Amino acid sequence: MRPPRLVRPVLFVCLSALVGCGDGGPGSSPGTGGEAAGGNGGAGSGSGGNAGAGGGAGTSGAAGSVGSAGTGGDAGAGGGTAGAAATGGRGGAGGSAGGAGRGGTGGGAAGAAGRGGTGGAAGTGGTGGATGAGGGANPTCKRGIAANTAPGAAFYPAVRWWYNWGLSRSGGNTGIEFVPMFWDERDVTKSVVAGARYLLGFNEPNFKAQSNLTALAAATAWPTLTANAGRAGVPIVVGPGMNFCGPAASCNGTDPYLYVKDFLAACDGCQVDHIAVHWYDNFPSLRAYIESNASLEGWVQFGKPICLTEFSLGGSATVAQQEAFMREAIPYLESQPNVFRYSWFSADPIPNARLINSDGTPTALGQVYISLTSNCP
Repeated sequence: MRPPRLVRPVLFVCLSALVGCGDGGPGSSPGTGGEAAGGNGGAGSGSGGNAGAGGGAGTSGAAGSVGSAGTGGDAGAGGGTAGAAATGGRGGAGGSAGGAGRGGTGGGAAGAAGRGGTGGAAGTGGTGGATGAGGGANPTCKRGIAANTAPGAAFYPAVRWWYNWGLSRSGGNTGIEFVPMFWDERDVTKSVVAGARYLLGFNEPNFKAQSNLTALAAATAWPTLTANAGRAGVPIVVGPGMNFCGPAASCNGTDPYLYVKDFLAACDGCQVDHIAVHWYDNFPSLRAYIESNASLEGWVQFGKPICLTEFSLGGSATVAQQEAFMREAIPYLESQPNVFRYSWFSADPIPNARLINSDGTPTALGQVYISLTSNCP
């Protein structure tokens, strides 16, 4: 869903047979610290120091694909007794099941997910991932916000990223990472904010009231988008943000799974690192939307990390109902290995879901969002 301050009107519909509601707006970026995949890996060799003893490559999965590791990241448990990387050291080689991924310190024993270091220059070779979607393991900090108002300092460190459906941020520098979005095909040649690590793609293109692109039109514009991201040094490109659409006359296809299949087929070989999805219904349907059930195919079928870039209950829910849903959904999203990141929808079309006051401070619901347990250190 796109919030009303922007030019196009919002279409807020539910496809009742599939319990999905569409929402969207224009965007920003994921969490800080080079979060990335790595599992079961040995120590990296350092250009300014010795590799850890016993630093064999991981063997349990395909390489991770996201984030840059900071220097000083410790090698994984398989990395031997002297496995701390030297300053300036590069990440260990990829596991035998796949090529090396960017970032992430060596994973712990049994292929536990590695996480990027926090200080110094980026490493370039994460070890093989063990459990993450598409071969990459999860970041430790997933929580974000989709909002037109920038989250203030009180949201950090619980919230590590946010976006506003556009290419530039508002508000001061609070340490919360901003993620830019190319909202539709007219944005793909515009400048990307300096230092962005992620770029969000088109917003609900199957909705004619949103970015309004057929799967073929989105695929045709995508190479320009990724070329622009490459020139700007943005390593991770997130696919179009999708949801069920209806009625059919208002849509470029009602089924988001089919749209993404058609998009990927038409854009064979294109860079689409993560899948972006939206959801506005209860927790059981959210879980099925991601994992699948008898009527929903599930996003895990695409084998890519999933970014839930908009979610809450719909516009008729009370604040108490939004809170109850939040308390159910967040523990699941934090623990679900295929969900790379998530961002609660906090904008005017659903006033009872808002997390941020006009001055950037948390609402009562925002305080709940901050307080819920996360995997952030």
